Amino acid sequence: MDTERVTDDDYRNLADTLPQLAWIGNADGALIWYNARWYDYTGTTLDQMRGSGWRAVHHPDHVERVTARFRAAIEAGKPWEDTFPLRGADGAYRWFLSKAMPFRDADGRIVRWYGTNTDISRRRATEERLRHSEERFRALVDASAAVIWNTDAEGALIPPQPRWSAYTGQTEEAYQGWGWVDAVHPDDRAAAADAWAASVEARAPYQVEYRLRRRDGAWRAMETRGVPVLAEDGTLREWVGTCVDITDRREAEAAVERAREAAEAANRAKSQFIANMSHELRTPLSAVIGYSEMLGEELEDIGQAALLPDLRKIEAAARHLLSLINDVLDISKIEAGRVTAAGETFPVSDLIRDVCDATGALVAKKGNRFVLDAADDLGAMHQDQTKIRQCLVNLIGNAAKFTEGGTITLTVRRHREAEADWVSLAVADTGIGLSREQIGRLFERFVQADESTTRQFGGTGLGLAITRAFCQAMGGDIGVESEPGRGATFTIRLPATLSAEDGAPDAQPVPVEAHERHETVLLVDDDPAARELLQRFLEREGFHVRSAADGRAGLTLARALKPRAILLDVEMPRMDGWAVLHAVRNDPDLAGTPVIMTSVVAEQGLGQALGATDYFVKPIDWERLKGLMERYRPEAPDEARVLVIDDDADARERLRRSLGREGWTVDEAENGRVALDRFSQARPNLILLDLMMPEMDGFGFLRALRGRPDGDVPVVVLTAKEITAAEKASLGAQADRVIAKGSMSLAEIGRQLRALYARTPAEPVPGRLQGLIDRLAETDR
Repeated sequence: MDTERVTDDDYRNLADTLPQLAWIGNADGALIWYNARWYDYTGTTLDQMRGSGWRAVHHPDHVERVTARFRAAIEAGKPWEDTFPLRGADGAYRWFLSKAMPFRDADGRIVRWYGTNTDISRRRATEERLRHSEERFRALVDASAAVIWNTDAEGALIPPQPRWSAYTGQTEEAYQGWGWVDAVHPDDRAAAADAWAASVEARAPYQVEYRLRRRDGAWRAMETRGVPVLAEDGTLREWVGTCVDITDRREAEAAVERAREAAEAANRAKSQFIANMSHELRTPLSAVIGYSEMLGEELEDIGQAALLPDLRKIEAAARHLLSLINDVLDISKIEAGRVTAAGETFPVSDLIRDVCDATGALVAKKGNRFVLDAADDLGAMHQDQTKIRQCLVNLIGNAAKFTEGGTITLTVRRHREAEADWVSLAVADTGIGLSREQIGRLFERFVQADESTTRQFGGTGLGLAITRAFCQAMGGDIGVESEPGRGATFTIRLPATLSAEDGAPDAQPVPVEAHERHETVLLVDDDPAARELLQRFLEREGFHVRSAADGRAGLTLARALKPRAILLDVEMPRMDGWAVLHAVRNDPDLAGTPVIMTSVVAEQGLGQALGATDYFVKPIDWERLKGLMERYRPEAPDEARVLVIDDDADARERLRRSLGREGWTVDEAENGRVALDRFSQARPNLILLDLMMPEMDGFGFLRALRGRPDGDVPVVVLTAKEITAAEKASLGAQADRVIAKGSMSLAEIGRQLRALYARTPAEPVPGRLQGLIDRLAETDR
């Protein structure tokens, strides 16, 4: 009795403590008992739940289906299982897994039904999310243009791979395992398989490109990627990857590359055309400007000054055409990305004086007054003097164009910024000024402030665009401040030292023995084999040789050793040969040292022309040339002799007449070979040399002249050739000045030449070393 009573209580307590909802029904399925969990969840009572009261807590969308399936199980006397939502006491539905088992008596008749409801809402939500994720993945696979695949941990393809089969046409039997390699192009199979094997072994992502055969037989470029997928315990479970068809992209890239190459070729052709046309146009302009100036002088001499205004108009129109040609040539270089700066050291005050002289007539044309506000401590700059001068002339010319009866002020200051010296050059005017909208497009190419400005004042709209490009090439920039009706101020800011041309060495001077000085040949070349070969050759000839592996180290040794000569390679890291040569020629202790370039590069012609004293670009600024000539005039007037070398007979005639009026005896030669004969017959005080001539050009003449014992005559180059940045830097390394076309008057050129004539000629190359140079030249040829 006690045991039976305890057992009943135990079962009842056990039923109430179950986590599931538990219930009991009679033989026909009517529920007669629920455990405490049922009432806790549903918030109901036994009276509400008797019979089929349970239908009230079932979801209305499911109750009929659940009832039908439960009734069928009762009639069949079989266990029942179903899932459906039940409403809780809070009104929310949760999903339950419901099970019921029939209990039979000794005769096999069902007398009870025992059932439970297990809350599966969380599991069902997880399963739902997983199902949605799988659906999205399948949709993604179906929508993707890529071939998506997966393999086992060992890297073998396992069927099914529907996307691979659809793309390649391979059957399951054909692609499984490593059979997929058969669909890869024969030339790419080894690389693809090796890369895949390496990734599988290292468990590292796989990435490779190969050609894959499409089902129609076409080979398509594919970008293939694969990543390892790890199980929860860290073991490798599988690989998942994609093959993306990049054939169209490759073809598009190839088309773009072809288009780029075609555009570059067209751009080069355009640049070459512009350069050729500028040369062809300068030749007749040279004649127009030259004869206009000479005719003006002769008209003054014969008392026909009334004709001068018309003649000056012709000259002004020709010079205007020349400036347009130069602007177009400059802008073509800017568009081609070929604007570079070539540094030279010069006093800032001299540059400012040159600019003031060159722009005086422009400022006075409309009755303007020019004011120079320059600080006393401007010092020197190592910059592209020609470009700075052109920028300032552009700015002052613009100010003079848009100002009438006003004031134009040039303010020059030097200041320290970020541990470097900077120079600012501001051009201010009291002219028409600019609106904010006009300033916004002011530096665009072929654009002026507005159309009315172009109609009223003229111009191409290139000057400011060129000025900004030049300033940026020199490491600086240009800015503007203006208000309508209150004038404008354009300010150029430039570093005092052009960093790309900085020839200062990083290393400290190398200590050397005193007896080595002036007895050593310095060899500078970054090629170890070339250094060894030349050193052995020179030492066999009796020279003491020291070598350096780059330009900076070579310059340091040169300053320490003061060598007898320097053999210098052109193309070297850190500091190339031209930069070293420039530094040598600007060092007072090294300037007279012979330098032999041991490389043959594109600038070889200009390297041979480094003995030039100066150069002019045709058409020649006659006033500037006259002034330059004064620097070479001997004290005895009857000894003033100049040799003019030019294949253009008209150019020689203009020079002969102009220089003859100045008291010079003029000898002429149509090419370098004839010039050498003329030189032998009568040694001149100065040579004016054209670079482009038949038989023997200016470069060949210079090389031959400098090889003569008496060949230290000053040479001024006259050329219609557009001098490149590298060429100008090379000429500047030995020239006293590099003057831009049209930047100075003829009178100013005269002042430039007076000081140059007093310079002591460089010491001739020693005879023994000259023989070595000749042998090296023969080797290069």
